[in-house]
Amino acid sequence: MGPDHPQKEIFYESKHGIAYLAHKDKLNMDNPKWVVGEDYFQAPTCATCHMSATKDMPVTHDVGMRISWNNRPPVSVRPEMSDAKMGLPGKDVPWQKRRENMQNVCLSCHDTQWVDNFYVQYDSLIELYHDKFAKPGLALMALAKPLMRPVAFGNKLDFVWFELWHHEGRRARHGASMMGPDYTHWHGMYEIARNFYTEMVPELEELVEKGKHSGDATKEAAAEKLAHKLDEVLNSENHRWYLNKMDPSESARRKEAAKEFKARYKKN
Repeated sequence: MGPDHPQKEIFYESKHGIAYLAHKDKLNMDNPKWVVGEDYFQAPTCATCHMSATKDMPVTHDVGMRISWNNRPPVSVRPEMSDAKMGLPGKDVPWQKRRENMQNVCLSCHDTQWVDNFYVQYDSLIELYHDKFAKPGLALMALAKPLMRPVAFGNKLDFVWFELWHHEGRRARHGASMMGPDYTHWHGMYEIARNFYTEMVPELEELVEKGKHSGDATKEAAAEKLAHKLDEVLNSENHRWYLNKMDPSESARRKEAAKEFKARYKKN
């Protein structure tokens, strides 16, 4: 639970969590042997996916052995990288093997196409978050440092960026990993976008203006570098809409999609 790791809440809003609440009295959880696809199949628990035995795998108490992304940092990393950083034995287990382990669980109840499609969605969300917000955000924050108070969290921008990746960014990524649509979108990507455009960008623009007029040659040079990077980010394909520079064909496509959506769900 919590703003940066709401896995419990995500589970209960996901189809898995809903199925668990509907069928938990049928899951044979008192059995000494508890293998998904053999002793139960109506729904998984957290343990089912991350720890429990399958027809082909034994119980594990290392919950990282079935996870193919570590979504804790600003930019997600493969779990063997974080295990190596902490000196854990998992440094020798590549993410591909861990993904195979999780897919083994999934295939106890789902077919191959369903499992493959899930990972397409999951990886695509991670890629979008990285390319649109996380990597540009890290670059902008590095260039902003010379223009900020030197004390950590002594600036509004420190809090804006921290919450953007640590709270909202984690929620989006964890939501996608567990198929919780509200946490992926409304508590995740929507809030990231809102705070990037309405909080982070204005704070960066203010730092640029103060730096340019500071009378300090070092700060003036830093402000020019930050302004150049911000201009580059906002003019990129992911953000040019903000400057009213969206490609006309993309704008037309979105309008058509909105029109079709409204027609589908209009009140009779």
